[in-house]
Amino acid sequence: MRGSEQDAAIPRGMHAPAMKLTVAIPTHNRASTLRQTLASIAGLELSGIDAECIVVDNASTDATASVVEERLRTAPIAIRRVLEARRGSSFARNRAVDEARGEFILFIDDDAVAEPHWALELIGEMERRGLDAACGMVLARWGAPPPPWLGPRLYSKLAVHDPASSGNGSWERAGNYFSANAGFRRTALQRFGRFREDLGVVGSNPMSGEDTELFMRIMARGGKMGFAPRAIVHHLIGAERLTRAYLRRKSFAYGVGSAFAAGRSHNHLDKLMRNAARMATAWARGDQTGALYHQLECVNFFGYWRGRMMMRRASATQPLT
Repeated sequence: MRGSEQDAAIPRGMHAPAMKLTVAIPTHNRASTLRQTLASIAGLELSGIDAECIVVDNASTDATASVVEERLRTAPIAIRRVLEARRGSSFARNRAVDEARGEFILFIDDDAVAEPHWALELIGEMERRGLDAACGMVLARWGAPPPPWLGPRLYSKLAVHDPASSGNGSWERAGNYFSANAGFRRTALQRFGRFREDLGVVGSNPMSGEDTELFMRIMARGGKMGFAPRAIVHHLIGAERLTRAYLRRKSFAYGVGSAFAAGRSHNHLDKLMRNAARMATAWARGDQTGALYHQLECVNFFGYWRGRMMMRRASATQPLT
């Protein structure tokens, strides 16, 4: 069935008996990479777990529909495509939650490939430790050779992990949690809320960090979140992301989003001064990776205060009640 027929078959808000697992893939105009993502989901080792895969088509205009239809004919896991016309990553993620029938909801990006035991490892970590949510390992799948200045210290700016780093408790923090590989208990999303729809990437809109905001909210409200190092996905990092300009845009956008998230901020003047000094020192030593890292921290600072200005202007233009 095509998207509209599938939506009609199961009305929104009405679900069949609960399934164990839902794999959710929000997507927008990435048919070529989505094909690989779906192939990896079809190849998951599930050990008899009841499972489904929901592809949330976020207003795609490419061949997304045909890619999903091609895979659902042969996949051993039930696959559905649902349409979400409101553009934006948070709208797509929350639509996946609306449609999901599983007690566990696992998210993977539409340009990532899961290893065969990904789902079992992510669910297993959550059950073993009694976690409300968990994030797994995201390894880079380079679309082009990384430039020499792109050292492991910068990997987190691309939302991927350095596999050579220690995977001990130091990874149990929000800075290492990426939504390209994230799992939630359904009950956690009911208790702590879902993705904020005033955050999230929409085209060139400078607003990101909806995933980090949710992770921080879960932990701040007493939820348990952790890292699952053996739950591995490989995230395509295309050549267009391997530029200093791209990393500066992303750091600025994340700064804007962190202002709207309204949590505690480290974006005070001492951060700017400290990172400016460290950037200069790194440049003097010939450390291109370190210099760019501190430059991006400065850019994040300016993005945050840009976001604060946007909020003040929006507040000033709202009519009095």
